[in-house]
Amino acid sequence: MKNGNIKISIVTKTYNHAELFERLLKKIFVQRGLKNFEVITIDSSSKDNTKEIAKKYGCRIINIDPKKFSFSYTNNIGLEKARGEIVIFASVDIIPKNEFWAYNLIKHFKEKKVAGVFGKQEPIKDFNSIEEFKIKQTFPDNSKKSEAFFSSANGAIRKSIWKQIKFNENPPYRYLGGEDQKWAKQVERKGYKIIYEPLSIVKHSHNYPLKMRLYHAYMNGIYRREIEKWNEGVNILNSNKKNLLIFLIKKKKFKELFYDLIFSGILVRIYTLAGRFKRFFKKL
Repeated sequence: MKNGNIKISIVTKTYNHAELFERLLKKIFVQRGLKNFEVITIDSSSKDNTKEIAKKYGCRIINIDPKKFSFSYTNNIGLEKARGEIVIFASVDIIPKNEFWAYNLIKHFKEKKVAGVFGKQEPIKDFNSIEEFKIKQTFPDNSKKSEAFFSSANGAIRKSIWKQIKFNENPPYRYLGGEDQKWAKQVERKGYKIIYEPLSIVKHSHNYPLKMRLYHAYMNGIYRREIEKWNEGVNILNSNKKNLLIFLIKKKKFKELFYDLIFSGILVRIYTLAGRFKRFFKKL
């Protein structure tokens, strides 16, 4: 990648994700229709060989203090440091499905009113059936409409418009997501366009450990009112529990049905209530 005449910047975030990072880079450097680009990683002071991998592929690495991490903060840093006018955000754990993943994002920016484009996500096979249900419901195959307004896991932004409307760096707590949804809604209110492109496809699934789910439930309980305000008008997926139940039974995913949905669901509600009680007693 030459430093001069950079038109496209691809930004990802890492923290001890060396294996995933290299897997993503291998997919990036076989993309077709992608010229004059750079790759930037916002790294939260990884202790593995992330830096060596970045150097091997000629990537720019920007180190941050992990205590300062938030999704909005790192998105803004990536856009600020990017040399390209079009900035593609790629979560370190996505797997681009083909060699036209990036091209299908950037092709829409010929239209000046386009501020952002985001692509389709597909679940990784047999990874997590509850995630599979949610992802399939959120990202349709052929429709030009998605239940999401935008996604920075697989999406591109016009930098000149971002300079006018930046990501809000004041979430109720720093690991709370939804910053990309808020940004997209602000952008649309200004008269710009957000486009869903189902031909830009990546594999992407999560299987959050119970400890992390309970932490978020507790924090959601403490900051319930602030989170409702943060998510005002941008909640993207109100899963139909009946349809999810039928989906799991048809797939014979009884472990996920009883452990992840019922048992873990009860614990999540308990931790949410614990957070609400803590907030209540702090006010006394």
